[in-house]
Amino acid sequence: FYVVVKYLLGLVAPFLVGFLVAAALQRSIRFLHRGLRFPRKLAALLCVILFYAIIGVLLFWLGVSIFAWLQDFVLRLPTVYTTEVEPMIKETFTSIETLMARFDLSLVQLLEDFHVSVSQSLGKVVSDISSIAISGITSTVSWVPRLFFGIVLSIISSVFIALDYGTIMEFLSNLVPARRRELVEEVKVLLGHIGVKYFKAYALLMLITFTELAIGLSILRVEGAIAIAALTAIVDILPVLGTGGVVIPWGLFNLIKGNLSLGLGLLALYVIITVVRQALEPKVVGQQIGLHPVVVLLCMYVGLKLFGVLGLFILPFTILVVKYLYDHGKFQLNS
Repeated sequence: FYVVVKYLLGLVAPFLVGFLVAAALQRSIRFLHRGLRFPRKLAALLCVILFYAIIGVLLFWLGVSIFAWLQDFVLRLPTVYTTEVEPMIKETFTSIETLMARFDLSLVQLLEDFHVSVSQSLGKVVSDISSIAISGITSTVSWVPRLFFGIVLSIISSVFIALDYGTIMEFLSNLVPARRRELVEEVKVLLGHIGVKYFKAYALLMLITFTELAIGLSILRVEGAIAIAALTAIVDILPVLGTGGVVIPWGLFNLIKGNLSLGLGLLALYVIITVVRQALEPKVVGQQIGLHPVVVLLCMYVGLKLFGVLGLFILPFTILVVKYLYDHGKFQLNS
């Protein structure tokens, strides 16, 4: 299981995605074929194209928005430091030096040296952050062709699998021994139910995050709070970015600009959202799929350690299937 998930799954990922998409669209395909009298192959083709078109538009809009915001933030960071942060630091140290001069002149020189050191260090840090961020964005763009190739393979495989879904499923069914086919069908139905419950659980978490963001941003008097909250709630589902990918840079940027109330408010809002998410996610997901929150939390943690982000979803799924098989007497732990 470890070798398959860790090393082999990535090799067939586009085709696995294609199979899952084709399987998920079967109900829509049957509706077009039987209800509206479309030819089956045409119905399959239309459903796959429409599905990927909707997903593609949403992801493209989301990706362009995030990329443009990050690029603007990175490019403006050195300018903001030079025009706003550095003068503020200089003014602060000048005030302290004036106060210190009343007590001990030797402290003034020490403070001036410290001021120069801090300014140089901060300037270098800002410059390094900008360089690292720009190189990171550039390297991210470099794997876009590979991602595009994988997406194309997924779309093509979805089309071919959807066109001959019945034949493919019959072939796979014949590979399973006759005495095990009933069990495979049960597991197949179970996985479908789990998928629906997972969707409900994370939709609820997204709604909670959206509500927290909308209220928090409205309190902070941010323009377009509802739209920003909706966009961030969508990003929050993505394992790599999450809410922190939007709120943390935004808060730090405002702190650097000297807008302390908004900057600290955004960072505090992020802490609240993170605490609520960490507390609710195991419980909400556990209730939906029928596992104790501690078990879900353990599975998510171990899955993340063993398989990365993919393990957050795969290991709870696997444990739930094992639990189902055990509860229904399909295997016993004691002989």
